[in-house]
This record gives sequence, structure tokens and C-alpha cells, in this order.
Amino acid sequence: MPKIRNLYLVAFLLSLIFLWTRFYKIDTSLLFFNDIGRDFLVLFKWQETGKPPLLGPQTSALPFNQSAIYFYLLYPFYLLSNHSPYASLIACSAFYLASFVLGLYFLRAYPRLEKSLLLVFLLITIHPQYIIQGRFIWNPSFVTPCILIAFYSLAVYLVQKKPNKILPMISAFFIALATGFSYSAVPTLLAFLILVLYYRRQVFLSYLLYVIASLGLVNLSTIFFELRHGFLLSKMMLFGDKLKQSNNSFLTRLHNLSEFSLATTLPWAIFFICFLILFVYLSRKREKNLFLEYSFFAFILTLFLTILMPVSFHAHYIFGLLPLLFLSISFLRARYIYLGAIFLYITFLQFALKANYFAPAVYSVAELQACSQSFCEKYQEPLFISNQSARHPYHNATEFQYLMSEAGCQVKDINTENGQADIMAVVLDDSVYEHGKTSYYELTLFGESREKERFRCNDTLEIVLLEKYRK
Repeated sequence: MPKIRNLYLVAFLLSLIFLWTRFYKIDTSLLFFNDIGRDFLVLFKWQETGKPPLLGPQTSALPFNQSAIYFYLLYPFYLLSNHSPYASLIACSAFYLASFVLGLYFLRAYPRLEKSLLLVFLLITIHPQYIIQGRFIWNPSFVTPCILIAFYSLAVYLVQKKPNKILPMISAFFIALATGFSYSAVPTLLAFLILVLYYRRQVFLSYLLYVIASLGLVNLSTIFFELRHGFLLSKMMLFGDKLKQSNNSFLTRLHNLSEFSLATTLPWAIFFICFLILFVYLSRKREKNLFLEYSFFAFILTLFLTILMPVSFHAHYIFGLLPLLFLSISFLRARYIYLGAIFLYITFLQFALKANYFAPAVYSVAELQACSQSFCEKYQEPLFISNQSARHPYHNATEFQYLMSEAGCQVKDINTENGQADIMAVVLDDSVYEHGKTSYYELTLFGESREKERFRCNDTLEIVLLEKYRK
């Protein structure tokens, strides 16, 4: 009984630390920008029209969308929080904590797995990219709990003398769900299939069928969209233009992988992996540990497949890989866990001191909302919105499209509703707009115009209204 109470106490303390790292000073530090605006705009339009989206977020590497299941997960939180700008953050934190608590409950018959989950959750709580992308929520933020559920259920199934046949179904569904949130989890899915093929060949076919069926279920709305629109996305992916991948050399991918995964340089990352391999060897030499075998096998395979991916490596690509690394560490002998912890503590702390996770955003959500509210009280006619910023290269202004829509503006989409408005609102973020000289895609779509007037929110945030010439 004391051991159980200690476990619950540790779990409770970890949950508090997790929540603190995600919500501390979030009212001033949340960067309500781009992808968050995109997601909230989809949720707002869903509520306004009553029509759920069929497609999820677009991907940067391929002309194909993620599953809309991401929006289906966010929507209840958006409604229940009354459109809170923190709705996605609440959803993500709830998803992680629910997975953690339920995981401890369902693994109660396997003390070794309970301790493993505690350590993995600790590493997730303090890892730099998990904190950064746990405070700026988008679809890849949800990948990790799915991978952990998929692994633990599969590992338990593989060690059971009388296997529970529902476990591989759970594993297959959650690994498919991970890819539904982000295609960066595809290498992990392939690693799981190879793991089953290698360790339990006789159930590989059934596991593969479960995975295929789960992929179909997770992507059901996408399949419906494809059937409805003549396989538009498939044709674009097969025959359309692909986004050119920059900084895609093998060495660059390794450097980025080291920086995002271990918050260190490539030589130090290689040093850590070499010692991890040594620790795995010494741990297995001392005692046979199938959980360590499975997790390390899946980690090495995923690492290999991730490095070989012919796309630029970004920070959010780590969420299919890191859970397997954390799992491998969690199954080492205690002395090797401590040695690994020293290395990770130093690298994570160094990064945290430089990153300042809780630093104020350029504009708080309250400031952006106030600006949008003041503007929309004055301007009621239909309009398009674009953005000219000194801080980033994006002009689609999805965050302002959402905030101004919610504030009462009649916002139209320049791509799908062109011609339905005669006004373009150009949001200047510490930048300059010179009529006839400033040029980007959205302005070209809008067409010839004249500068009508300007609306100032503060010293660096201004809105220029352009009026379209009508022949």
C-alpha cells in the first residue's frame, strides 16, 4: 500500500509540474499566430455554418491534408470554453494528462511499466520542444500520447502468456491516430509493423489489417472528401507541384535532429547515442528485459527511417521519435538512467536558460483581441485580411482573420471568396506598407486598389484599408 500511495503522489506532483510548464504566464506569453489562428478559424466557421470540416490541417512537405480528427478533438473544448484563446492548450493538456492517468491505471498489473510511464512523463514535462510546442498548440502536439499508448498496449500483448486480443487493436488504432495528427509519425508506424514482424510473425498479418482499418477510420472524412471531389488531393500529391525542400542535406538533417531532440550539437548527440547503446547492452547482459528490447528496437528503426526521410527536418518531427527514446531510457538499469539523466539535465537546462519559455509575446492575446474589437466596431462591410510583418514572411493573417471574425467583422477568404468584398485590410506588424510598391500574393489576388484610410491600434500595430477599383 505505501508503494501505491508513493506512486500516486509522484504522479500528482508530475501533473502539477506539467500544468505549470504549460500555463505559467500564458496570458502574456501565448503567441497567438499563424497555425493557432488557422485552427480557431476552422472551429469558428464550423460553429457558424454547422458544417464540420472534412479535411484537417495542410502539410508543409506534401500537398495533402492531415485528418480532420484533429479539429474534431478541439471542437468540444472550443465550445465548452466559450471560444477561449486557450482552448487548444486546454485540450492538449487534458489529452496528455488523461493518457498519463489512464495509463497508470491500466498498467497497474505491470509495476515496471508504471515506473517507466512516470519517467517518460517526467521527460515529456521538462523537454524543451515539448514545453515550446505544448504552449503553442498545433496538430503535431498531440502525437506523443498516441505513440505511448500504442507501444505499451503492444508491448503488454507481446509478453502476455495468454494475449488479450484487444491490445493489438488498441495499438493499431493509436499508431494510426498519431499519423492522423502528423505524417511525421509514419516512420514510427513502419517501425511498429517491423517490430511485430520480427518478434511475433504469426500475428503480423492481423496487426497489419488492424492498422489499415484504423487508418481508414481515422481518415474517414478525408476519404469522403476524395470520393466527393474526384480524388483531388491524391491527384495533387501524385501530379501536382511539390514544395521544394530547402536545407535538406543529410548533414543538415542530422544537425537539426540533434538540436531539436536532445537540445545539443551533433557531436554531443552522437556521444549520447553511443553511450545509450552501451547502456542497453549492459542492461540486457545483466537481465533479460523484453520491454527494453522492444522500445530500443523501435527507437533505432524510427531514427533510421526518420533520417532517411527526403524532407527537411523540423522541430515537430521529433514527436514520433522521442517517446521511443524516452521509453528506452526508462527500461535501463537504474544506474544508467541516472547517468543519462545527468546529460539530459545539463542540455535541457542550458536550452531553458536561453529560451525563456515564459517571455512575453510581442502582442498578448488581449491586445490582439482589443485591436480587432475596436476595428470591427468601426468597419462592418465585407473585407479580406492580409498581413505585412517585419517578424515573419507570412501574409495570410489567419490569426487576424479569426480574431476579427469573432469580433464581428464580415471576413471573407481571398482564395475561395474572391470578388465578395471590395476592401482589403492589411495588418501592419512593425512594418511599412507603400501603396503600389508593397507586393505579395494576397494583394495580387485582390487586384488594383487605392489606399482608403488607416486604423492604428498601437505604435507597431496598424491596419491599412485598401479599396478595390471597380470598372
